[in-house]
Amino acid sequence: MEYSNTLQKLGRDLAEPLRLRRTMSEDAEARREVVRRLFYLITVAAEEAATLAVEGQSRRFSRDHARASAVNLREMGTKIEILSSAITKLLEGSGQGDEIA
Repeated sequence: MEYSNTLQKLGRDLAEPLRLRRTMSEDAEARREVVRRLFYLITVAAEEAATLAVEGQSRRFSRDHARASAVNLREMGTKIEILSSAITKLLEGSGQGDEIA
């Protein structure tokens, strides 16, 4: 009879840490998904910037178009900086050696 109570107590004692571990695991997975999406947005911005840079090499590129493209490139650089800072902040809270992908 006492043995049965010990197992029941042990089961109750272990239930909370298991639930906590599962929640932490879910948080880590959610963080990984956010990081992947942020890298996707960085990729989009970098591809747009590359397109503008290639267009800027054209001999037919007008001065006004060049100026507008330069402004857009600066804005994309700022966007990439903000997104990469967000990734860094997200990963500061995660454990070392955690895989993201």
